[in-house]
Amino acid sequence: MKNIITFILLILIIFTSNSFSKIEIKKVKKHNIELIKFQSPDNKFPGKDDIVAQIHFPKNFNGKLPVIIHQHGSSRDGSKFKKWGGKTDEWGKRISKEGVKRGYAVVLIDAFYKRGIKPQNKGKFPNAVYIAINLKNILQKDKRFNKNKFYFTGFSYGASQTLKFQDKRLSGLKDNFKAVVAGEPGCNTVSNPTKSSISTLIIKGAESHYYPAACEYYFSMIKRIGNKVEYVLIPKVNHFFSFNGTIGTGRAVNGCTNNIAIRYQDRTWKFADGTSASRKDVIKKCFTNEAGVGKTREKLDYAIKLALDFIDKNNK
Repeated sequence: MKNIITFILLILIIFTSNSFSKIEIKKVKKHNIELIKFQSPDNKFPGKDDIVAQIHFPKNFNGKLPVIIHQHGSSRDGSKFKKWGGKTDEWGKRISKEGVKRGYAVVLIDAFYKRGIKPQNKGKFPNAVYIAINLKNILQKDKRFNKNKFYFTGFSYGASQTLKFQDKRLSGLKDNFKAVVAGEPGCNTVSNPTKSSISTLIIKGAESHYYPAACEYYFSMIKRIGNKVEYVLIPKVNHFFSFNGTIGTGRAVNGCTNNIAIRYQDRTWKFADGTSASRKDVIKKCFTNEAGVGKTREKLDYAIKLALDFIDKNNK
């Protein structure tokens, strides 16, 4: 019996280690780019553990690099990776270009890689914050990077992932992100904030279909805890930082603007007015068919500048 138990434990150890150790690297030297394929299992996608990310390096650098990891939004409409077919959004495309100019390595995650996810499948999106954590832990072992200077940005769905570091389960992780930037989060469903050393910037468009009132309420919650948080509202622009924004039809999590849903550490939910809720209640009340239209993005470069200026300020 003892031999059987030992054998089973050995198999489990081998299986577990293999599921997290199949890391592949591809280099594209003429573009100062590397790609990494790693595993980040998600119960929603059994057997589809592979994730790809594209790392952009400054042309010339000395010493250990600070690192910005970016999580795309629901539409990966920015650019395609040089290998393996991964994609990012327009924020990722632009921050990788501008970030390397400021001396950062910029890492673009494709959390939807080969998972068959479409922008309207919002109820099926992965919990991408854990993808970012897994990748951060891998890259912090690379001697080219400064493990104490990792930063996390996200747009839309990706922005909601950055705000999860207000959650007690994530805020105190070892070698955590130093600062995060949330570009146009919805803030309709959020983590109950607890004390954290992570600096946070929230950037909103004044005419977004993810109405600013929700994020303004959450900003106040974070501030009351005593966490370092800043909020910038860009006038006259929509969710995509465009001047030509209109409201159209699509799937969005914007139905709880005036009574946001708060997720607690024990996985229970309450609305801001104190009403208890189930996950089904949150989905029913917060999910709508009201979407934003207009992608001319006149002020996106300005939003990227705000994000990088904030990261620069914390890169000390």
